Amino acid sequence: MSEFYRFPAMARLGEWSSDQQAEKVCDEAQELAEASAQGSTCYEDDFEAMDVIHSAENYLRMKGHSDETLEMLRSLVIEKNRKRGYYDER
Repeated sequence: MSEFYRFPAMARLGEWSSDQQAEKVCDEAQELAEASAQGSTCYEDDFEAMDVIHSAENYLRMKGHSDETLEMLRSLVIEKNRKRGYYDER
């Protein structure tokens, strides 16, 4: 079992294509944007943010990457964002 993921795998993950799961990530991100724009209460927007992470994890899980590959991808994203100045690294 992978140490990378925070959420359990979806029971019927094999019934979806990676394209369908990518669309699910977009749908969940749209729900987050709508909850945030509405000034939601009771952590609704935070709940939606976690749902985006969950759906993105399932997308990556579908790709069958090893933990080493996932860590390499994570490192590349960190480096890209570091170069853009997105991190407070004072």
